[in-house]
Amino acid sequence: MGQTALLVIASAGFGKRLSWTDDPTAEPPPGCKLTFRSAFMDAVRNIIMRVLVPGWFYSFSSLIKVPCLSARALRPQLAYADSRTHMLDLVASARAEITSGKRSKASGTALLRNLVEANMGQDGSSNKLTEGEILSNIFLSHPSAFRFSSLLDTRPLLIPLCFAIVFLALYPDCQKRLYEEVIRAWPANVPVTQVTTNHKDYVDKLEYTLACIRETLRLFPAEPRLPKDVHTDAVLPGTHFTPGSMGSPAVETGKFTMAVPAGSIIAIDIWHCTTTVRHSRLGRDPLDSPPPRIAALYWGDTAEFNPERFLDTASYQWPRHAFLPFSGGARSYIGQRFVITEMIGVIASVVGRYEIRVPDDLAKKPFEEQKETLLKWTTGISLTPVNARVKLCRRV
Repeated sequence: MGQTALLVIASAGFGKRLSWTDDPTAEPPPGCKLTFRSAFMDAVRNIIMRVLVPGWFYSFSSLIKVPCLSARALRPQLAYADSRTHMLDLVASARAEITSGKRSKASGTALLRNLVEANMGQDGSSNKLTEGEILSNIFLSHPSAFRFSSLLDTRPLLIPLCFAIVFLALYPDCQKRLYEEVIRAWPANVPVTQVTTNHKDYVDKLEYTLACIRETLRLFPAEPRLPKDVHTDAVLPGTHFTPGSMGSPAVETGKFTMAVPAGSIIAIDIWHCTTTVRHSRLGRDPLDSPPPRIAALYWGDTAEFNPERFLDTASYQWPRHAFLPFSGGARSYIGQRFVITEMIGVIASVVGRYEIRVPDDLAKKPFEEQKETLLKWTTGISLTPVNARVKLCRRV
């Protein structure tokens, strides 16, 4: 899943179509020791090493080799240095391409090219940002760390994508309906390489696929809680509600206020707003006792995987304001549309080719045991599945 996300980002972000495996015949350009694919993959996979190792250690390691550490530290350093060189070459190429009036198929819709084009004057001269400044809009450099921007943060994609694949294995009726929708959009006898539509043409056709993705994000958001520091004394307004059922609005019963002093830490509990049942490495989350009640105001039976709760009807509109997997407002996750579009593409592609089943060792187990096993998670930088695995069977 991680490699899938990186390959899509390379194409959508930089206009570079990379193969699943490295090409042994590919030669790095002058000034680089690694090809674009090797540098890009190594940079992302070794981001933690880059953050943790202090800058002085790289200079020290080039003079005195430290067993085990030097090789592990110098490889990411080379990857990041070559990645920057590759990116600067791409910026320069995009600028020359725009000036000449040409538009290649590969880079025509890439974010990098669009950023360059937005910063070009009508006469073809750059009057806003240099190559390095444009590059900084894609990723941010710092002497002690190299941090990818939200475009390159694959967690909001990979985490819900893993859970979505598991849910489709656990709920074959949902998978069957999704498959039928995919076949209507892309007939089985039409190779994907011959499909000429872009994402804007097919997203609206995959309504149920999108509903499955939203339901997964409701149950397993990538960031279940968003902590914030309070810098100034504040008073927050609040409202009391009484629970309703799915499709019935909650009833307001009163107002209240809460004083929040400077120096406090407040947390937006995304999970608390969307579900009452969670699974963990040890089973049920102890935070569920007593169960959260906010979710019941809008989602009804929150424990069940039910994509239809995200399908509008003549008498029901799903509550947009109660769905916050990417936070909300002006500071919500900037890459959320990219994540949703990418998830639709990956899931539709997989389900169109393969039937997703529960692994053989769990196939005869009770349904609840299957769920508990496959939906276990742990926490680190974000919510992470620990046992998400399925069996793929080629469709005939």
